Amino acid sequence: LIYYGISLHYPMCVNSNGGMIGVDEETSIFGDCFHLSWTTFSTVGYGLIFPATGASDFFVPTGCVGVGILGSFQAFMGVVYADFCATILFGKVLRTQNNAQVFFSDPIVVRFGKKELYDSSSDGSNDHNKVQEAKGEYDEELGGLCSNQIEKDIPCPSLEFRLVNCLHGVPSGEIVNAKLDCVAILDPKLSKWNKTLQINDNDTQSVVDEKTTISELAKVLRDTNSKTPNRTIAFHSADSKQPHMFTKLALDANEHPYFRRVWFGRHRLDENSPLLTPVARNRVKLNDGFWPAEMNNYESIKNSIHFRHILVCIQGTSKASATSVYAQKVYDLVDVTVGYRFVPMNYRTDDGDLKTDSHLLNAVYQQRGGGAEPFQ
Repeated sequence: LIYYGISLHYPMCVNSNGGMIGVDEETSIFGDCFHLSWTTFSTVGYGLIFPATGASDFFVPTGCVGVGILGSFQAFMGVVYADFCATILFGKVLRTQNNAQVFFSDPIVVRFGKKELYDSSSDGSNDHNKVQEAKGEYDEELGGLCSNQIEKDIPCPSLEFRLVNCLHGVPSGEIVNAKLDCVAILDPKLSKWNKTLQINDNDTQSVVDEKTTISELAKVLRDTNSKTPNRTIAFHSADSKQPHMFTKLALDANEHPYFRRVWFGRHRLDENSPLLTPVARNRVKLNDGFWPAEMNNYESIKNSIHFRHILVCIQGTSKASATSVYAQKVYDLVDVTVGYRFVPMNYRTDDGDLKTDSHLLNAVYQQRGGGAEPFQ
């Protein structure tokens, strides 16, 4: 429109096919101005229509230099616009490639009880029974452990979630050197009780606020990744009355060299678990690291767990694209289901091939020994 207004009042400022614009009655001034505008903005290059200069075959006033300045500015804006579009498109493509094709389960299950945890072949029940038999605490007539030992040596509950690789059936769909990082955001009111009860001498708390320097923050992060069992970072922000309490959760297996199908993230709710209330942790410690018998029910376990959010992040290298990929999931306390276990997702076909049913990712059933909380 600016070119059109200039062409109507100063036609000698625009060169159209060797003459002033609008001289040829068969041509449209608006069409010529539109052609001049898009060729300038797209930096394609001028054709038969361009700003008039002193090299034109007709008189060009000095004031027409403004048309050249306008064209230069429009060409510059065209280059900037093209760069922005290319950057956004490249960022979208790169983000898509860096997104791991992984789905997390919606629920978190908590398995508890000796029959559930010790009867699982992966938990080494045979080894445990041999130890108890050597102590004279294994009763063959009862088909297992003596009654007093059953009530005493109860293993701590296991909090579990799982994730599935959506590319399990695609060649080169594996994630190499995969790693799970799990961080819990705790309730600051309950976290403050740790100092009062003095549950564990190894419990430490680091305070980080907006005045913390980069070197101090780096030291806190290094200490958090050290061998300290329970390390908490308290971040104080100016717009919040209570600090945000962050702590890293220890998983039984947080690394997978070749993640192809299904991966379980398991956290043991023992005396070092920051997810338990200070009272529950203290009772586990007084019970020699075993779960108290009077708390071996879903109501007590549900009341013993406290957190605001659990952030789970997986990162690794895609075998197909050789790029770093990641995915994350945020769990809330309402996602915890006590007394259930996940339905197996892997199965064998008639031909003997191993397959994975991704539709069973969130499917659960009651654990061995019963005692699960009712579904609402």
